[in-house]
Amino acid sequence: MAYSSKCPKCEHTSFEMAETEVKGSRYKQMFIRCSSCGTVVGVTEYYNIGAKLDILANKLNVRLD
Repeated sequence: MAYSSKCPKCEHTSFEMAETEVKGSRYKQMFIRCSSCGTVVGVTEYYNIGAKLDILANKLNVRLD
C-alpha cells in the first residue's frame, strides 16, 4: 500500500528544510515544513551529530565500532 505524507493543514505533499533560530535556545534547529503553507511538521538538529562524533573520534584516534 503506497502512502504519501501530507501536510496536516493543507494536505500538500511537498516538504522542505528551513534553518531557524529558536528564541531562548543556544542552538539552531532545522524545521521540516510544508513547502506550500509553511506549517511545521517536524524539527531536527542543525548539525548532524553522528557525523560530528565520527570527526571527533577520528581526531582522538578512537574507534566507534
